[in-house]
Amino acid sequence: MLFNLRSLSLTLFSFVLASASLQAQNFEGVIEFTKTTGPVVTNYRYYVKGDRVRIEEISARGDVQGIMLVDTRDKTVLAISPERKLYMDVPNMRLPKSVTTTVQKTSEMKEIAGYKCEKWVVKSPTEDRNLTYWVAADDFNFFVPLLETLNRKDEQALFFLEISDNKGVFPMVGMENKMDGAEISRLEVSKVTKGPQKPAMFEIPPGFNKFERN
Repeated sequence: MLFNLRSLSLTLFSFVLASASLQAQNFEGVIEFTKTTGPVVTNYRYYVKGDRVRIEEISARGDVQGIMLVDTRDKTVLAISPERKLYMDVPNMRLPKSVTTTVQKTSEMKEIAGYKCEKWVVKSPTEDRNLTYWVAADDFNFFVPLLETLNRKDEQALFFLEISDNKGVFPMVGMENKMDGAEISRLEVSKVTKGPQKPAMFEIPPGFNKFERN
């Protein structure tokens, strides 16, 4: 009986250690990047903690223009206006779009934002699109659930979800081109900062009111 209790204790202890190790592997920190579409350049920040992601859109002067709070476990999105001190639910009503693609994972490597990145190419002649991603692996397990929760229709997100074994990586650069080579959009990470994030960053700020549609 004593042996069984000891075995059970060791098993539980091992399970706790394994669970703690698994949680510790998930990326937690801040990712800063820019999105370029034609002449328009927009700056963003992702704050990541567990199942929650805070997305900030930054103005040219460095001010936070808009915030989205995403819970990838509950599949919910809140939009926050810092200027008006309002928040609102963002319903996910868009039907998933199906695209036909071919995926090539190359052996090409280069360093971006302190990470060794591998080049992945996703093509779809029927959509007239060629997407090139330079991806880094650092247990970025939040990213695919984030894309699925946001359910965006842009090709940068749609084509990334078409890649098998896409979990745990993050595109440090994403280039969207037409099949003739003309650039449509570009996402590029400028800085990655790993470290604990305060839980309050992922909650509605005090004093903010809910926006109700009439």
